[in-house]
Amino acid sequence: MARDFFCERLVLSSVGGVREIDLAHPVVCVFGPIDTGKTTLADCIKYALGLPVAWREVPGQRLQTVTLFVRIEGMRIGLRRSLVADVSRVELLDSDEGGVEEILDVGAQPDDGRRVVGEVLLDLLGLGEMFAPPSAVALLGAGARLTFEQLYAMCYLTQDVVDGTESVRGKANTAQSYRTVVELLLGLTDGPMRVLTARKDELARTLTDQKRQAETIGAFLTGSAAGLETELARSHEEERAALQRLEEFRGRMRAATAHADPLRRRVQEAEQVLERCRHAAADGEHTLVRLRQQVQHLAGQRETGPERCSPCPVCRADLTLRPVPDGDCPLCLSALDPARLAQALHAAQDALAAAERQLTEQVKAHSEAQTAWEQARIELDARTREEISPLAARIEGLAAAHATARTRTTMLERELEPHRRLAELHRSVQTVQDELQGVREEIRTRKNLLAHRRATLGEFEEHFTELVGSVGLPGDPGARLSHSSLLPQVRAGNLTKVGHGVRCAINVVYRMAFLSYALVTGATDLPSFLVIDSPRKNVGYGEDDQELVGRLYTHFLDHIAGVRSGGALRTRPHQIIIVDNDLPQLPKRLLDQMHTIELSRDHPLVP
Repeated sequence: MARDFFCERLVLSSVGGVREIDLAHPVVCVFGPIDTGKTTLADCIKYALGLPVAWREVPGQRLQTVTLFVRIEGMRIGLRRSLVADVSRVELLDSDEGGVEEILDVGAQPDDGRRVVGEVLLDLLGLGEMFAPPSAVALLGAGARLTFEQLYAMCYLTQDVVDGTESVRGKANTAQSYRTVVELLLGLTDGPMRVLTARKDELARTLTDQKRQAETIGAFLTGSAAGLETELARSHEEERAALQRLEEFRGRMRAATAHADPLRRRVQEAEQVLERCRHAAADGEHTLVRLRQQVQHLAGQRETGPERCSPCPVCRADLTLRPVPDGDCPLCLSALDPARLAQALHAAQDALAAAERQLTEQVKAHSEAQTAWEQARIELDARTREEISPLAARIEGLAAAHATARTRTTMLERELEPHRRLAELHRSVQTVQDELQGVREEIRTRKNLLAHRRATLGEFEEHFTELVGSVGLPGDPGARLSHSSLLPQVRAGNLTKVGHGVRCAINVVYRMAFLSYALVTGATDLPSFLVIDSPRKNVGYGEDDQELVGRLYTHFLDHIAGVRSGGALRTRPHQIIIVDNDLPQLPKRLLDQMHTIELSRDHPLVP
């Protein structure tokens, strides 16, 4: 059924004051000369709903805040957005008291925690699950999410859309997203079908990528994978055998080394003894030289007497000219005792003889230690030459053989890797193909469940054709619906094949068809809300153009008001807002249906 979306009041604050506009009527017509704020009114509605707006210069400079009070599916809310403060936030207001209930983001912000205004509006309309199924979003990310902006493009005919300079689907929609929106609104598809379609598209892309990779890899491969696998198995066996022999000889080397450890310890101990003996002999020779010098000094003093001492060892005075009596000490000038000097010489000679005997013993011990070390070293070298060296040479050869086998194995593995990758890709391609076939079967099953809804498309096309016929387009261009794009076209092709006025009329009638079909049948999920910017101005001001615009308004308002069936009038909640330079000549019954807001240069929209 059609979704209730009704703008009740618009409040604008600007540098010139506050302006409140009453919009609580099924049909609102805003008219006045250019640059009085007609399009700005439509932009203000769009801006308060959290959508982007390219403001015109004057209102963009004067406006400060825009507040829109709207009824959505029976719930009344207010939306206030600033033009001078934080433009990325929208305040959700209580419609009765005007207090701020929640701050909403205009666009999704990472790690923000606040809700997005467009998602809130979709939820209020009951279209959140349809436009952004969680499983489809999880599957394809943001690419599977349809936004409120794409839905609103179905409810707002900008001047660019009306005059045909922009595609009738609106800037917010791509060809694919527009078709999806229309199919959702007409009930030609649903959330589960979107999930299946998203999965099918993902699998199709994956399958294409994997096949392309397989073709690329296969183009550069030579030889067969089976032959490489056989050669690799042989190389692995050679590597294993070489490693086994290498470990065997390493074990034998460890055993032989352990057997020679006592000899190594003997050599090490002999080296330590030899080093101690070497140090002892060197110390003995040093002592012997010192004692020989002492004996020579004492013997010289006994023969010639003591030498004069100068300078003084204490005050450093020159003592060479001091008279020293014969037989006195040059230092203390006391009488020398020949017996004491002879005694000191004798003691020094005894110490020298003892040092010579000790040095002789130390040299002998050093010689014996040298002999013991050389003998132990000879035995260790013999053991190494007979047992360890052959093993070391064998190990070196086996290590080289193992390294060669390992290198060959690595080269074969690298050569075989793309073959294995290709085989893995082939298996993956088969898996994806099987899953894709299953998804396509599910889609066919789902389409069968939705088959009865295909009649809706025929009904809508018939409704559109009937509206075009009732408007009476000049030249009978043969306007109809394209089943591939779900956009309007003419007998000659796209809308560029017809004149500007006819193109504008077709665009307006096309959007009229959506709203009137929703009101007549209630069979769509389209919000019962439509804004049309300047249809009369864009159709033209010639006599034929005036008649066309009159017919356009007349038939449009008749469908908006309801459909007479058996004399009864059936109407549904709806709202249409038209902004234009002026109104065409219309019957009083139609003028009475409108709530008009006249703007002038003295009283523009923005104060």
